[in-house]
Amino acid sequence: MDDATEVQEYQQMDHQGVNSAFVDDLIAGGTVGPRVIDLGCGTALIPILLCQKQSDVEVVGVDSSVEMLEAARIEIELGSVTGRVHLEHADCKVLEGFQDAAANTVISNTMLHHVAEPARVVAQAFRVLAPGGRLFLRDLVRPATEAEVEALVTLHAEGETDYARQLLRQSLHAALTVAEIADIAAGHDIPAEAIRMTSDRHWTLDWIKPDAI
Repeated sequence: MDDATEVQEYQQMDHQGVNSAFVDDLIAGGTVGPRVIDLGCGTALIPILLCQKQSDVEVVGVDSSVEMLEAARIEIELGSVTGRVHLEHADCKVLEGFQDAAANTVISNTMLHHVAEPARVVAQAFRVLAPGGRLFLRDLVRPATEAEVEALVTLHAEGETDYARQLLRQSLHAALTVAEIADIAAGHDIPAEAIRMTSDRHWTLDWIKPDAI
């Protein structure tokens, strides 16, 4: 979303429930941080919420959209986490300038379906994650039928704008299946058991990278 109008439309959507569930599940599932990288941070609502709930965490939010990052700077100030959430404009398929093993935790929420080559993002997430660190990825799952897509749009985008409904519809069509993300993960020796359905429309990958031998 490099258009200011699109970012404004995005900000008007109700993300609170999804974001809260992401952060709560992340914290409940194990150790987080202290160094966290959020791939596709958008307006940084998840990094902000995470820092508000975990006092010892600092987050680097990465996004390729300048407009999203500009909006994120305002949200960071409003959320009183200035100095703990840092923003980087970068392509998550490359992460140029990020060192290997730079983070104790790498997270991403509903970003992979926006990327034409999601395997490259997963590869970068694996690279910048330190041994013993935690990978926590969540995204939409692609339904098997058009009827299932429409049912999810009706259920979860009721009361939203036409733009929001269409964005969810397109996102569901673009999303990976559990089998597809499992196949990508297998290339990094991440077992299929690390991936599971965690809602009627989301899969979650939660995995600890083995310590270096």
